[in-house]
Amino acid sequence: MPVGIKVGVFAVAVMGSYSWFANSIPQIESKPPQELSLEGGNVTTAQLVKAGEEIYHTKGTCEICHRIGQKGTRAPDLAGVGQRAAQRKPGMSAKAYLLESLIKPQAYVVEGYPPIMPEVDKPPIALNRSEVWALIAFLQSQGGTVDVTLNDVPSSVGAAAGGGAAPAEVKLPGDPAAGALVFQGKGTCIACHKAGKIGASPVGPDLSQIAKIQTPDYIMKKILDPKGMGTVAGFPPGVMPQDLGTRLAAKEYMDLVSFLLTLK
Repeated sequence: MPVGIKVGVFAVAVMGSYSWFANSIPQIESKPPQELSLEGGNVTTAQLVKAGEEIYHTKGTCEICHRIGQKGTRAPDLAGVGQRAAQRKPGMSAKAYLLESLIKPQAYVVEGYPPIMPEVDKPPIALNRSEVWALIAFLQSQGGTVDVTLNDVPSSVGAAAGGGAAPAEVKLPGDPAAGALVFQGKGTCIACHKAGKIGASPVGPDLSQIAKIQTPDYIMKKILDPKGMGTVAGFPPGVMPQDLGTRLAAKEYMDLVSFLLTLK
């Protein structure tokens, strides 16, 4: 038999053996994990708490300001909040207080902290009803008893989130690139703040994710009236210039806001 034919037969035999071996291995279908149905009535308390913990670390952006078991952050330490929540407002249960603190955070502000927490079911965070339910369960699990049900969360919660869809992006007539220059120059923001790859000063809060947790309205007001908007806990009050609204030209102001809105 010619050598070429022998080599061909050998190659086919080797390929065939590899194919047989590969097909003999149990195959795992490449499918995305099935989404946990929080509103379907089949979720256990453990699953609910786990889902809430995931939301706390990711979409909820809670860790940008809060920590669990660590003091000195922008917002209150959440260690034991499941137990403390039942003692915050007389006659209000823990789950009711936690719900209010998420969707109407200005209703009760912990002493020593400014009223800067956004409504989590509104853009830019925009949690839907199920996600708020799971987040409350996780917070209750921090030292308390998890007894929150979906019925405890009004059906109107999360309506602005559009069923979990991403909120519409706010368009401003400003130039983010020019705003970055204002941040580093005339605005003198870089003297106290860090913004992504720009700056490193710890004098003021890190703004690298400010647009992920705060609304354009808050950001715009904070520049014009920093004292009126309160001081982030853990940072010295009265440091931020009060005259930016008059020192910056209208275009510079809009450019600066447009830059800050890119920080996600």
